[in-house]
Amino acid sequence: MLGLVMAVLALGLAYFALLDGWYLVRVPCAVLRARLLQPRVRDLLAEQSYAGRVLPSDLDLLLHMNNARYLREADVARAAHLARCGVLGALRALGARAVLAASCARYRRSLRLLEPFEVEPPELPADLQHWIAYNEASSQLLRAESGLGHAVKDQ
Repeated sequence: MLGLVMAVLALGLAYFALLDGWYLVRVPCAVLRARLLQPRVRDLLAEQSYAGRVLPSDLDLLLHMNNARYLREADVARAAHLARCGVLGALRALGARAVLAASCARYRRSLRLLEPFEVEPPELPADLQHWIAYNEASSQLLRAESGLGHAVKDQ
């Protein structure tokens, strides 16, 4: 019996230390922290930051944070942002899911074990209305190309 308990503990330790088991723990913890401990934010476009720390499972063979982990941390920060704004609750009430259509990352420097970091959003464009109109036009074009809408291609 003791051998079975030790084997289960060893497998659990290996899973969390070597694989991405922490992701399944970090996202719910980030959402709970955003809902319970941080103040609500009513403005969806308000700048927010998310603090984290490099864990042993984030390291690659060169002992710095793996590039894929940067994007995973951005995903955790996005979930926390949606929870603070109330969007996550509204999506859940509608039975919908948040989908990330595209992402762009700028790797500024290498992060080492247990080093703190902050995930910050990029600055919004100066002409926000132009940006919204461009995204709407792109969405209509994509719907037209996929046969989901009746938009006409201009170009």
